[in-house]
Amino acid sequence: MRILIADDERELLELLKLSLEGNGWIIDTVCDVRNVKHHLDAFHYQVILLDRTFHGVDHARELVHYAKARNPQQAILLLSALSSIDDKVDGFEMGADDYLEKPFDIKELRARIIALSRRYTPTIILIESYEIDPQSQTIHKNGAQISLSKNEHSLFFYLLSRNTVASRDEIMDTLYDNPQNITPNTVDELVTRLRRKLSPTIIKTIKTRGYLIEHPLP
Repeated sequence: MRILIADDERELLELLKLSLEGNGWIIDTVCDVRNVKHHLDAFHYQVILLDRTFHGVDHARELVHYAKARNPQQAILLLSALSSIDDKVDGFEMGADDYLEKPFDIKELRARIIALSRRYTPTIILIESYEIDPQSQTIHKNGAQISLSKNEHSLFFYLLSRNTVASRDEIMDTLYDNPQNITPNTVDELVTRLRRKLSPTIIKTIKTRGYLIEHPLP
């Protein structure tokens, strides 16, 4: 699961990144409005943790609308020191999916992230003759589970979660710790191996743009 955390407190960003990465989640952090929009344009996120105010200015409505317009399936959790009932109601009316007041316990935050990701995750996705469970991240065909390598598994479920075209650069940034050391051919070879194990048509090549796994939205 890929998560975006947007907050103008750099120390909090570092703490949250360290605390949440241990779950195997991919965590992106940004501390200004411009970079929030840049990341929303570049990546698909299952969950977005969004501070209401940046340097004293409330940008929540603007950013919630921006995120939902790009992908309604991105769950948004507002983080804020504004803790009155009216503040919370206002946050939900903006389109946020959840609201957590600061300071908060990291265990509660983690539980809310998991709950939000489940809310937007379909139980089973059917593609060709494959049954795919996004929650357990397993693939079955005729009752038998398909075994994939770590990178094959990461690539498949990354493309599945996007449901839009992913460029080679985006795939490299997502799958590898040091994408600058990876060549686009590595991605192509990984796709080829996946097609051999699954189906030649399950991953589509979009000329000059990248790769895509299409499936009906939940």
